[in-house]
Order: sequence, then C-alpha cells, then structure tokens
Amino acid sequence: MLNNPHFRIARVRYDTRKIEQINMSTTELLKQANIYARDLLTLNATTRQDLVQPNFIQRAPAAIVPRGNLILVSFGNIRAVVGLNEVYLLDAQRPAVQDFAYEIVEVFRQRDLRDIYDERQQHHHSGEDTENQKKSNDAANGSRLPYEIIFLEGLLRDTVEAFSRRVRIYEPIIEDFLSKVTDEVYSDTGVHQLVPLKDSLQSFEMQVKQSVDCLAALLDDDDAMLDLLLTEQQEAEANGREVDYGRHEHVELLLGVYARQLSMTLMEVQYMLGRLQSKQEFVALALDNYRNRLVKVNVHIAIAGLSLAIGTTAAGFFGMNLISGFENTPGAFYIVISSTTCFGAIAAISALNYISDTTVKRRAEQRLTEIETLSNALSDICALDHAMKQIKQRGKAIDKEGFRALLREARRTKQISNKEVDLLFDVFDKVKDGVIGLEDINFLEYMLHSNAQSREDLPALENTTAPRT
Repeated sequence: MLNNPHFRIARVRYDTRKIEQINMSTTELLKQANIYARDLLTLNATTRQDLVQPNFIQRAPAAIVPRGNLILVSFGNIRAVVGLNEVYLLDAQRPAVQDFAYEIVEVFRQRDLRDIYDERQQHHHSGEDTENQKKSNDAANGSRLPYEIIFLEGLLRDTVEAFSRRVRIYEPIIEDFLSKVTDEVYSDTGVHQLVPLKDSLQSFEMQVKQSVDCLAALLDDDDAMLDLLLTEQQEAEANGREVDYGRHEHVELLLGVYARQLSMTLMEVQYMLGRLQSKQEFVALALDNYRNRLVKVNVHIAIAGLSLAIGTTAAGFFGMNLISGFENTPGAFYIVISSTTCFGAIAAISALNYISDTTVKRRAEQRLTEIETLSNALSDICALDHAMKQIKQRGKAIDKEGFRALLREARRTKQISNKEVDLLFDVFDKVKDGVIGLEDINFLEYMLHSNAQSREDLPALENTTAPRT
C-alpha cells in the first residue's frame, strides 16, 4: 500500500462550476492532470498514507510555476494544478482546502454573472454600431480576466487573509506569555514558555518569507508572468501569433498588490519575533539572579565552615592537655561535642535545604507540562486559524465546548486535550465572559491595528526630532 500512495483531490471545472471529490493514485493523478512525476516534489501534496504517520509535518516551499498549458501552485494552504478547463486541488481532506474550493467556485459564478450582464449591455447598444462602441467592446473583452488568473487572485487573497488571521492569533498569545514572563522576571521561570512559542513563530516567518520570495521571483521574470496567461497563450498559438508583451503588466499589477501585503505581514511577524528576543534577553537576568543565589549559598557554606572552625578551635583548646579547671566538670565533654555537632549539622542542613528546595522538582514537572501543552496547541496553527474564521463567519459567540468541537473538527488528528482547550480559550476570551464572540475578535483586531499604527508612527516621530544646537 505504501508503494502506491493515494491522494484526495477536489476537481473544479470552469464550465460546470462543480466540485468533485475523488481519490486518485499517483499514476491516475499524473495522467489526468497531465503532469510529470517530478512535479509532485513541487506540489508536495499529502497522501492518505501520510495522514496516519505520527508527528507528520508538511513543509512545502511556496511555488507558482507555469508549465506549458498548466500552472503548478504550492502557496499557503493550497496545492493545485491549474489548467485551461479545470483545477485539481490537492489535500482536499483538509477543511481549509474545502472552504477555498467553495469560495473559488462562488468567484467563478460571479465572474459569469458579470459576463452575462456585459453581453446584455452590448445587445442593448447593438443599434449604436459606432467605432467608439466597437473600441469599448474590444477593451472590455481585453480586460476580462481568464479563469486561471481569477483562480490565482483568489488563491493570493485567501493566503493573505489566512496569514493576517494567524498574526491576529499570535498577537494575544504573545501578549499573554510576555506578561507572565514580566511577572516572573526576577525568578528562574519564564524562558521555558518562550521556546515553543518562538519556534512556532519562526516556522510561520519562514512560510511567509517563502511566499514573498516566490512572488518577488515572478515579478522579476516578465516571461513567466506571460506564461501564466494560459488562455491567451492558447488563443495566440491557434492564431499563429504571440501574446502582446505588454500583457504581463496586468499580471504584474496583481502580483505586486499581494506581494506588498505579504511583505507587511512579514514585517509584523518579524516585529513579534523581535519582541520575544528582547524579552528572552531580559529574562536572562533571571538566570543571573539564580546564579547569584548559588554564590550566596557558597557564602553561607563558608560561614558554616567558619562556625565549625570555631567549634573545632574550642575542641582543640580543650585537647591541649593543659589544666583549665574544667577537667573535673561532670558532662563537659558531652556538652562540647553535642553543641559543636548540632551547630554544624544545623548549618549544613540549612544550606542544603536552600539549594535543593522540595518544590524545585514539582515546579520543573509543571514547566515540562506547560511546554508540552503549548507545543501541542501551536502544532496545528491552521486548525486554530480555521476555528477563529468559523467563529467570525457565524457571527455568534460559542462556549468552551463549541470551541473544542471546532478545533477537533479542523485538526488533522481530530484530537485535542482539555489543557490545550483551556489554554487557547483563556487567551482569546478577552472579555472574560465564558464565551468567544465577535466582541473578543473585534478587540483582538483593534489591538492589532493599534499596534501596527503605533509602529508606523514611530519613524515619523524619529524624523521630526530636531537635533540640539
């Protein structure tokens, strides 16, 4: 079975605008989509066998590659083969891909409605067959976007919106944990909470950066942008001519708009990583404080050694075999030995108790549990993104059980622990009313926009600062 992997495919045809969910083997996919085996490396699709693998992580570089009459797409959450008449959406078992399929079909329908409206307008003015009317009709036909470009625009819009939602998801999580670190800055805690959060954010930064680099590479290649116009390339080939070189400007304008939006998202992610790095360096002071405590323990041990030295000195005095008058005192020997021994034991026990507190082990186990919970909660950020999107689209608040159901439905493993739900629900329930609703989401968006605006105003304030004379 492992030698013959199967893929879950959602096939969307332009003419019927229907979604067909099918399972395909590798051979069937290569034949029907008219692609090569090496193209599967570019798409990096998830097979049904991969889903049963424990700890499976999909890492695919962003790519939009024109290939003759096809376009290979691996961008954001979408892996697709775009053709002249249909689109093959891979990883169709994922809820995010299914939502995108229905959204892009709706976009195709709106495009068809606009075409019908334009045709009626042309029939209405058929009696005015003037030269200006012909020119306006030709311009309208030239500006009409083909299906493959409409699909790419929908893909880019969906990716930008998904990345923006993830930024809004990360923002309150970072604020929550940074506040905890600030409260414990003078202790030896806090750093362990930042490690899984920073790892997840760096992985997201890499995904956004790859998307930006992919669009930048396309923008630097005019021929590649022309090759994305599959319909015009086919019509030009049938008529024995070449596509107007200036047509790449339409694709360039489209890609440039979304490239700038992704660049802004990348700046937001890098800003959050910078905050984590600064806080991590600040928390390093707590470790210095812990080392100072160890030094303090050494000082206490030295004091205890000094105290024992005093006792041994007294014992040495009594052992000089000189007459002191205490030789015949009853119990003097036992009193001296007991007192010096007890004093040394008390000093040693106090120092050891200060170094190895009984709560250290319990606190270490608690931190390991927190690390595991946070790592699992952030392991499938796409599922969390999908859950928050569903809450906003439904327009009504949900309680913790409803939030748990959304996460379980969106997750690939269909499993989520109570600690993960409690952690995420507490972070996003900003109003603290026991539900997550539009009020909480609007508050998060307001905080995100406020932080973004403050960072935009910062350079302006620096430029207006006049030097002293």
